[in-house]
Amino acid sequence: MNQYVIDYHIADIGHAWAIYREGMQIAVREDPADAIAFANFFADRETRMAAHPVRVSADHNMHRTLSALRRAA
Repeated sequence: MNQYVIDYHIADIGHAWAIYREGMQIAVREDPADAIAFANFFADRETRMAAHPVRVSADHNMHRTLSALRRAA
């Protein structure tokens, strides 16, 4: 049986990162780490309140940015 999953998604919007919950934009952060922290905080909070599983995902630009940050470190 397919269970409903609440989705938080992080996407590049050019000058910043947009965070979406179920397709609706809920925040914008300029720093990629802040965007990830914001999405994870609300996803974690929602797992405690909701009976549905919660997922945080990101677009390919975020994955590319994280790879570049790892190489720089």
